[in-house]
Amino acid sequence: MNNLTAQKFWTENIPCHFEFRNPQPPFPVHSHNFYEIAIVYKGKGTHITPDGDIPFKAGEIIVVKPGQIHGYKDCDGVVLMNIMIRSKFIEEDAMELSNLPKYNDFFVLAKRDSPEKMPITQFNIKTMHLFELRAMIDSIQEEISRQPIGWTINTTTYLIQLILYLLRIYNSPSYPETDSVNHADMLINYMEKNFRSDISMQDLMEYSNMSESSVLRTFKRITGYPPFEYQMRQRMFAASRELSDTKLDITQIAYDVGYNDSNYFSRCFKKFMNMTPRDYRSQFGKKDIQN
Repeated sequence: MNNLTAQKFWTENIPCHFEFRNPQPPFPVHSHNFYEIAIVYKGKGTHITPDGDIPFKAGEIIVVKPGQIHGYKDCDGVVLMNIMIRSKFIEEDAMELSNLPKYNDFFVLAKRDSPEKMPITQFNIKTMHLFELRAMIDSIQEEISRQPIGWTINTTTYLIQLILYLLRIYNSPSYPETDSVNHADMLINYMEKNFRSDISMQDLMEYSNMSESSVLRTFKRITGYPPFEYQMRQRMFAASRELSDTKLDITQIAYDVGYNDSNYFSRCFKKFMNMTPRDYRSQFGKKDIQN
């Protein structure tokens, strides 16, 4: 049996490490010296645990404590994100998360029951929750990738928010209560947080629990634009800010706002702003950045 250690995965002084598995192959029984939260994006399979084999599918959350033994088999199109969390980060409990209900189902502090004797926590979440988690993970990964000033602080903050969000769902699967949520506002907020990502109509329908016609009416009523025109406008406004406020080259800015092809981005930008990205920077770029 393999015993995986944190040093094999990351050396930076940050509390977490991410591994995107696409696909997740069958993986032999193993243990590790860090906490692991697996979020299943797609597919189905079988989770091997000391208490028996447990099926899993898209939307499943699997929380494994240090020393616990588990593995995967019968993987069928499984895509998942592994979030590995340093044991020291949990033990320090800086934000006193351990005071929250059912915390011990996720994490165990020092001097408590041996984690390998506790059952592995596994539960299913709604599509809406999965979208929110993916947005949080994207924010953390962007901090780690770009490393702006204070990125380690922001990474820790986002991680705490993610853990808190999971604990809220675990304690109340209907969180947030559907009768207290304005689905239209949720839909617009989702687009505004994720405009850089490839979003399909199916994504919007699943997230909002609306039909296609309702999604189209909602965007037109609130924003004045169809959903993907609204997304394009968000991208253009974000690009214009980067052009005027940074020295990033146009290819990087195109990538930052969601375009893989800088030439296509430039055409879209010219159509929207009536000038090229280069001309926009020349006219509106801050002088202390241009010099």
